Amino acid sequence: MIEYEVSKEKGGQYYAHPAGHPEQPIKGSYGDKKKAIKFASRLCGMTVKEYISARKTK
Repeated sequence: MIEYEVSKEKGGQYYAHPAGHPEQPIKGSYGDKKKAIKFASRLCGMTVKEYISARKTK
């Protein structure tokens, strides 16, 4: 189960946030999509590959 998700704000930056709560961005997670995914995967205790795989099966 994914505890943290990645979303994109209107300005174009991606950020990590708790699952189901995009209004609560995690400080330090803003950046390009790759950075936000890497940040969220670390918060979930997974590798980037595991995280992406888990996102697809969600």
